[in-house]
Amino acid sequence: MRLRAFWLRTIESGRDPGIEIKPFILTGPPRSGTSLLTALLTRKGNVLVANEPVVVGDPLLARGKPARLLRGYIHSLARQAVQRGTMPTKVDRRDPSRPTTDTAHHGATRRDVAVRIDRARPLCVGVKHPISFMEYLGELVHGWSQLKVIVLARDPVLTIRSWRETTYGWQPGLDDPGKGLWRRMYAEIPADVSPLEKRAHLWNLLVERGEKYAASHPSQVRLLRYETLLADPAATMRALFAHIGADRPEEPIDVSDVRPQEHASYKGFSEDEVQMIQRLCGPTDRRTRGA
Repeated sequence: MRLRAFWLRTIESGRDPGIEIKPFILTGPPRSGTSLLTALLTRKGNVLVANEPVVVGDPLLARGKPARLLRGYIHSLARQAVQRGTMPTKVDRRDPSRPTTDTAHHGATRRDVAVRIDRARPLCVGVKHPISFMEYLGELVHGWSQLKVIVLARDPVLTIRSWRETTYGWQPGLDDPGKGLWRRMYAEIPADVSPLEKRAHLWNLLVERGEKYAASHPSQVRLLRYETLLADPAATMRALFAHIGADRPEEPIDVSDVRPQEHASYKGFSEDEVQMIQRLCGPTDRRTRGA
């Protein structure tokens, strides 16, 4: 509570970060590759991405002005980068100097990491949060016209399988909205179906929401498939840097480690479970495959 109160006071101060900011967020269904994409984005100079900061979550955004709160937080990130040369993010426990590329399997801890910025160039400042930003996507897009959004989605069967086999397997909010943070999104999900079917509905709801705003606000919102990133990471990253307004988007970054992740702990679904997921998510999955 003290941390939240301090953050709100910082926002209210309205202090100029002292650098031109180009704000963006990265979101989408959990376990879609957002942590990997966060790490890739930060490989370009003057691009910062805070990975799931504790102060940006549903309880705080729900205070009624999510765009204003997000703007204040992004400005505070820029101020810290300019004044201290650091940025708070989730890092890999094995190498705390680097942003983590997988929060659930390798483990991650929040820590300030050193950043180097050129004050003569614009600073792209982003925040990654899967479900919380999807919950308030409409308010964020309408409330901050300068905000750029990347919504990342992945094959529904693989995504939901990963929910089962990682830390998301015990998060009650994915099965019971009364115990989770994301209550508003469950209004369209049947209450009398199995937990697995609720998760299929949730994947579909999240990706449809990204698809909707990518169509209605194409200059602000880009829907990207994880499969597209894997197929041509270099071209995909150039397009994303252009989308968020990074200068020199054509400058290459190292994408040699971009490849599918396969986990031996993944347990397969039964044929009936696969068919159920494909029945509920198949149309949305097929429509967005080329994104």
